[in-house]
This record gives sequence, structure tokens and C-alpha cells, in this order.
Amino acid sequence: MEHMAASLDDEAFAAMFSPEWLARTTQWRTEDGWLVEYTTSRVRHGSLDGLFACFVYEPYGRGSRSGKPQQWKRAKTERCDTRREAKQRALMHYYEHSPKAAAQHDWNGTSYEGRA
Repeated sequence: MEHMAASLDDEAFAAMFSPEWLARTTQWRTEDGWLVEYTTSRVRHGSLDGLFACFVYEPYGRGSRSGKPQQWKRAKTERCDTRREAKQRALMHYYEHSPKAAAQHDWNGTSYEGRA
């Protein structure tokens, strides 16, 4: 493994292990076990080259119905032009799957209640 990592450049190594290449991400786990993730930097190369993205992962397999999943599959990928848009879409998906958090933060489905 060390030889392979030493012989490949950064982009070739990323291509082998990351289907969307490299980008820094933030990930949240929802109340019902889903994962919501968005990129905090632009994706390098691949189908999302130069864009930000939001990903939603659905739990499956053992523990998925009890709220303690160990495996997830990607349910949705959204392309975004700005980091702010990616974060807003990630928040929308997070609150969709976390009703307690949505109520606590006055989320009405598209924006925060009582804020201009």
C-alpha cells in the first residue's frame, strides 16, 4: 500500500478511492439514522468538477430500522454553485429527517421562522 501511495500522484490516488475525487466535507447524522453531507471546498475533477455538492445517504442493512445503522447508500447527490447553497440544501435535508431539531431551530421547511 505504501509503495502504491508513493508511486501515484494526489489525483490518481484520489481517483482510486473517491468516486467524486477530493473535497473537504461536513457530515451530519440525522435523528432517523440518515447521513447528510456537503462539501466545504470545490470538488476537484470528476463529474462535479469545480462545483460544491450535497449528498444524502440512506441507511440500509443491519440496524437501519432501529436507528443504529452501520451501512449507508447514497440516495441523492445535488450540485451547487456556491458553498452557501450546498449548506442550505444540506440543512433542508437534515431538518427533513430530524423533526425535533427542526422544531427547536424554528425551521419551517425552507427557512427559519421569524427571521428576515
